[in-house]
Amino acid sequence: MLRANSRLRERLGPIQLEFLQQGIASVQRLLPHIDVTAWREDSWVESRSVWTSAGRTEVRMTIAIGEQAHAYSRSIVSEVRRRGVLGGAGNAGGIIDQREHDICRQIVLRIAEVLQAHDVSPASLKAISTAFDENIVAAHIDAHHGFQAPVATVLSALHTLSEQSYENKALTFGCILDPKQVGQPSGAQFPEAFLESKKYKALSDGFRTAYVVSTDGRVLNFVDLERYGLVPLSARNYFPEWTEAIARASRAGRCGIVLSRQGDILIFDEGTLRFSYRYGRWQYWNHAHLVNLLRDRARAQRVPPNLVGRVVGAVYRTALDVAFRRSGGLFVLLHNRQHLRKIVKVGDAIGDRRRGTTDQEFDGFLASHTIQSLPRSVVVELASLDGAVGLDNSGRIMAYGAILQPRRAGRIRGSEGSRTKAAIGASHYGLAVKVSSDGDIAVYNEGGAFIRV
Repeated sequence: MLRANSRLRERLGPIQLEFLQQGIASVQRLLPHIDVTAWREDSWVESRSVWTSAGRTEVRMTIAIGEQAHAYSRSIVSEVRRRGVLGGAGNAGGIIDQREHDICRQIVLRIAEVLQAHDVSPASLKAISTAFDENIVAAHIDAHHGFQAPVATVLSALHTLSEQSYENKALTFGCILDPKQVGQPSGAQFPEAFLESKKYKALSDGFRTAYVVSTDGRVLNFVDLERYGLVPLSARNYFPEWTEAIARASRAGRCGIVLSRQGDILIFDEGTLRFSYRYGRWQYWNHAHLVNLLRDRARAQRVPPNLVGRVVGAVYRTALDVAFRRSGGLFVLLHNRQHLRKIVKVGDAIGDRRRGTTDQEFDGFLASHTIQSLPRSVVVELASLDGAVGLDNSGRIMAYGAILQPRRAGRIRGSEGSRTKAAIGASHYGLAVKVSSDGDIAVYNEGGAFIRV
């Protein structure tokens, strides 16, 4: 990033330089579906994040380091672009949305603010670095929704709850923040006052019940989520199936926040999962773009593009369900249904003569269904079986619980397991979507890793 003989490198020193490197890396940690050009040193320009074209296909991030009047002061600059699909049937690239732009802006401003401060100790700088991504997420949510009480206090409280238990069970929790509502000045402050008592920690589960909190951090109500958000969600809303109730409640400008039993934190607005915290990592979810990326890789033969889109959408939704259930799974969306014999062990495909009596009977249950016509909970159970779910581009289920033996084997490195090897090999014949038991979703295409979220 900085030249070895850079005056800026000398001015920052090793501790501040490490913070800078951690800070700029947050762009791809928080936005895994975008590409970032190499950061470069340039003349001093004030910190900013700006569109570079009227089409909003690129954002230039500029971080000012030092004050303009000083000779050593410089800026570092990079461009952010939507990740596209080389050779894809469509164009999944396109505009950077306003929320991604604001996340980039928050990152730029926060890094510049910290580096320009003169009284930040090494210990404080390390603490800021550790909490950097979460502070960016909280600042973005505050700005987007216009909350008066900082969301950061709620997120901090949920981290504390995730380390506690009630009757030997991990705590879960849910709240709905409503920026349009103002509480009584005499009301108890949320979350501090309510989470001092163990009974209030365990009262809400985020699945059936949740606290409703005003913009100034006062509890307004305690609600049954099934009754609170009654309007059904559409195909444009993306969320793990078990969070549907709080996703519905998160519309009309509200923000829903859930702590799961696994210690994950999920943030919703307008009926869609927007941010997640899993295994110490925050991430913004741009579902529409991710689905477009997958659709453009799922080449169809004599299958209407809108049908391929529905199939890919169903695979993606199930991958979300499996990821946040932590059960793991593997889907292969074949480019050509004749390729099934090239990846699946003999006897593991629906309709094979070597199928056992019970397998044949169960195959009959699935014969009239596609992945998009089956309930999501059923597809999740199929995906949780050892082996893979094989599909054609119309969504027809051609194999489930299948052992993959692709003719073109996958090559793996390090500690990757057999599921990854099978996914890489199968990706020579179709789009392979692998969900690991720790919740990562990885997509493989043409024998290589394509994207991981």
